Amino acid sequence: MKKIIKGRTFCDYLEKHDVHYEWCIKHKEVLGCDESSYYYEHYKYYIGDDYCICKNLLLQERKGEKRTFLVVVPSEKQVDLKGLKEQYKTSKLEFVKEEKMQKLLNTAPGNVSIFNLIYDKEKEVNLILDSDLFNSSLLAFHPLYNGMSLFLTGENVFKFLNLCNRDYVVLDIPVKEDCDVKRKVISA
Repeated sequence: MKKIIKGRTFCDYLEKHDVHYEWCIKHKEVLGCDESSYYYEHYKYYIGDDYCICKNLLLQERKGEKRTFLVVVPSEKQVDLKGLKEQYKTSKLEFVKEEKMQKLLNTAPGNVSIFNLIYDKEKEVNLILDSDLFNSSLLAFHPLYNGMSLFLTGENVFKFLNLCNRDYVVLDIPVKEDCDVKRKVISA
C-alpha cells in the first residue's frame, strides 16, 4: 500500500507544478518493459498506439571519473554500450549495482524512472535522452512505483526536468548491430 501512495503522491506533486500527464494506469508491479507492454495493451482503446515505453538504463563508468548516467531510450532499442562510450567519450560502461541505485535514486532494479532524478540532489547522475523518444506523442514512465504508469508528452517531460533544474543531453544513441541482424533473420 505504501508504494501506491508514493506513486499517487508523486502524481499530485506533478500536477501541482503544472507537469501534466495524459493517462495514469494502475497495473501489477512490473520488472521490465515487456511486462509493461502487456498491460498497456489492455488500455489501447484509451491511450492509442502513438506512445513510447521508455527504458531507463542506469550506467556508470567502470574506471576513470566513474560518472553515472541515466540513459533513456525506447523499450525496443538495444543500446550499443561500446558505441555510446565512444560517442559520449566515457570509459567502459557497466550497469549500476542495486546498492548504488538505492543510494543515488532511492529505487531498485525494475523501478528506475526519469522521475527518480528528484532524489539526486547532488546531481551525480547525468541524463542522456535518445532522440527517438520524441517520435511518439506520449512517453510512458513509472511515477516512482512500478505498479503505475504515466503517459505524458515530451513537453511535459522537459517541464519536469526544468522543475528539478536538471541538465540533459539528447543524442542519437547507437544500437547494437547484431540485434538488427537477428531481427532481419527472424523476420525473413
